[in-house]
Amino acid sequence: MNRRPFQLPLLLLIIFLLCSFPALASSSFHTKKDGASLAKDSLSERQISNLFAFAKAYGYVKYFYPLKKKDKINWSYIAADGASTVLKAEDDAALQQALQALFTPIAPLMSFSGSTASVTVSGKDIKQTRADLMEDAGKYYYNLHKGLGQDKAELPLLTRNLLGSRYKSSTEEVDRKNYLEMVKAGFLLPIDSLYTGQLTQELYCTFPITLTADAYNSNNAYKYLKRKYELNLSLHQDRLATIVIFWNVFQHFHPYLNQTSDWDAVFVQAMRGLSSSMSEREFVSAARKMIPPLRDGHAVLAYTNKSGIYNNRSTAPAISTGWVENKLVVTKVNVEGADLHPGDIIETINSTDATELVSQLRSQLSFANEQNGNLLAGERLLGSYLASDKTIHLVLSDSLGNKREVQFDGKAYHFKQKTAVPVISEVESGIYYLDASRITEKDIKNNLEVLKQAKGLVFDLRLRPTPAFTSKVLPYFIQNDLQTGNWMTPNYTFPDQKRVQYKKAGGWHIKPNSNYIEAKLAFLIGHSTFSYGETCAEIIDHYNLGTTVGWYTASTNGDMNFAAAGRLQVVWTGLKVLKRDGSPYHGVGIKPAIPVEPKILDVRAGKDTQLNAAVEYLKKM
Repeated sequence: MNRRPFQLPLLLLIIFLLCSFPALASSSFHTKKDGASLAKDSLSERQISNLFAFAKAYGYVKYFYPLKKKDKINWSYIAADGASTVLKAEDDAALQQALQALFTPIAPLMSFSGSTASVTVSGKDIKQTRADLMEDAGKYYYNLHKGLGQDKAELPLLTRNLLGSRYKSSTEEVDRKNYLEMVKAGFLLPIDSLYTGQLTQELYCTFPITLTADAYNSNNAYKYLKRKYELNLSLHQDRLATIVIFWNVFQHFHPYLNQTSDWDAVFVQAMRGLSSSMSEREFVSAARKMIPPLRDGHAVLAYTNKSGIYNNRSTAPAISTGWVENKLVVTKVNVEGADLHPGDIIETINSTDATELVSQLRSQLSFANEQNGNLLAGERLLGSYLASDKTIHLVLSDSLGNKREVQFDGKAYHFKQKTAVPVISEVESGIYYLDASRITEKDIKNNLEVLKQAKGLVFDLRLRPTPAFTSKVLPYFIQNDLQTGNWMTPNYTFPDQKRVQYKKAGGWHIKPNSNYIEAKLAFLIGHSTFSYGETCAEIIDHYNLGTTVGWYTASTNGDMNFAAAGRLQVVWTGLKVLKRDGSPYHGVGIKPAIPVEPKILDVRAGKDTQLNAAVEYLKKM
């Protein structure tokens, strides 16, 4: 961790730090070795309450108090220092004093008190009132977040390039006329009004979200808070800071937070799970418990890497499993010599009941559609064991109900040689299967005459389709222009997701191809039809391009957003997506016209239950 001094005269440096950041004055920054003196082993309920109060105030200032050059301020430093400072407050009075000392140098018009009565918009040398509106030339400042554009500096370059300009955070300047119009529209608070946040049962925080030019320009906090500071996950106060930072990201900028039953309680539970003696790995595991309550299939907390995309996207697993007829079933064996077969029922893993393990893993996953929790857990469970490269012990049942025990070495196996599978294949006379996860326009052109003569076509959208599917493939199967659905960018000017305004985000227009293929169409969808796949499925469903067969989609769509804190990042759905009639899409998704669940007998026979159902449907057309 780099602790270079500020580029200020030594005396000024010492005075500023001792007055503004009492945690440094009392040497409360400890390494893991002596972290017990900071919080003993685990946090007390008083300390957790203090941390929650600090977290709320931190998010308010970081995102909604208008500050010059706020991107120059090291918010990680403020989070770590503040977290360690408030741990020592023994009651609300001491906490109020600590918070005021922490935030006055940054946000001088922020106040902490036991009530919201008789609080004015004034600081030590600054005051703003309605009289400031008398000058026509006056300028006013507020924060505008189109999604969340902050917290990107520590993301890898490739991730920042991926995000592009989709999400932006800025401090906006408006003249008197526009300011008054925005206040009238409810988009801003008047300059003499305060936003109030409750920090504890008896402690409140108040601050303006709009500043006059004098109040804004006189605040030069960025000059003193731009020190280099990197979060170190071996330090207890930096772990606390990480929770504070990520909790605030979701508190203010997750467009579906209303689907989380009690986000405040998530903070408390996360802090209860921490101790100063835990390893970094244990901390990351504890921090990840904040993610499942979000009910967002995009949501994840993980280490950053060179691409910035989370690390749990892997190649084909050695052994694929699925949740079939309420059992954990081997669906595919991709390695040589393993005594496992498709259709084998996994009864136990390392002596623990497989059904119980699926239930446990389900509780650790974030997903939007309740229909799909066990399906996701069933797919991922065995892979989580294999990733450890340890030998696992399985008890299996075969088709006759006979049980056998199998040891599988997570290190000593060899993948089978892959057999090339065509992108387009005839599954029954005149009926063709098209793999949307690999298809290109070239595949359509090479099979154009065959497809035009086909009785029916089955597109498989159960894995992520290629980008060419919407831009180059789908145009062969439509006769009118199509457009994507309701994608909305949340615009935030208030904390706590109050008065959010949603602006239409850019969509796609799809124009028909002159080589129209007139065939009966079926589309396979399921719990892995996700994100871009949902966009494809929604277009098909809305324009009635064919019949959907399979299972409920993941119900998660909209561009992802990313935020980093040190070596960790969080990912979530940044846009709000609605159905064409304005009703919710998230958590609802697309329900198949013909619901079909896989069967164990079909898995054993190497058959695809859902594909067979689609073929039978097309044969009857």
